[in-house]
Amino acid sequence: MLGSYGRFFDHDDVLKLLHSRIKAAGGQGAFSSQSGVDRTHLNAVLNGRRPASPSIIKALNLRTVYAPVERQSSAGPRR
Repeated sequence: MLGSYGRFFDHDDVLKLLHSRIKAAGGQGAFSSQSGVDRTHLNAVLNGRRPASPSIIKALNLRTVYAPVERQSSAGPRR
């Protein structure tokens, strides 16, 4: 249940949003200048060498949250 908070993004969603914002800004350099995110760090994130940092999350106007993962048992349902 999301309530009034919006929706949850996974890693791929964050990268898609980041690509969209970079395109709208006019490129990595422009996004970097506008957001204050280091351009080399930004490039490393886009190329999968580093995870999205708190500065990128903030620049995308997102917030990091932790959600429980449902565990799946290989033994089948409990009785």
